[in-house]
Amino acid sequence: MPGKAAEQSQPLEGHPGLENHLLTLETEIGGYVVSFLEFPEDVTDPDRIKLMLDRGRDGGVASSGGELVSETEIKLNGYFGREWSMKLSGGLTATARAYWVKRRLFQTVFVKSPKVNDSPEVIRLRQQAETKFLDSFALSDDLK
Repeated sequence: MPGKAAEQSQPLEGHPGLENHLLTLETEIGGYVVSFLEFPEDVTDPDRIKLMLDRGRDGGVASSGGELVSETEIKLNGYFGREWSMKLSGGLTATARAYWVKRRLFQTVFVKSPKVNDSPEVIRLRQQAETKFLDSFALSDDLK
């Protein structure tokens, strides 16, 4: 993130003992979010991982009050993931990526607030910031 993020943890509704850990930062270019949940057991079954990613996506879309626009399956270091785009209220848009790594669900989200009078340079800077942020997520050696 291009600055010091605010940190918080929230209980995950309907899942006693699970907490969603959030890092957030708002700038003029965009909003940055990183979150992770740690579950009590490793999940290695591809079908179950896809279900966990579905739930993560659905939870992210629902909690933001957004509308899913597009989605694609992705991988990071061989771990299953998803990328999706959302329309949010107030003309905001967001791109999110989620990865299931052993027993953790990681999500990164970049939120854009495009304006009608944005110059081509501002649009390009915002897109570059989004790509740089989403592509910067990496796994430490102890998670691989």
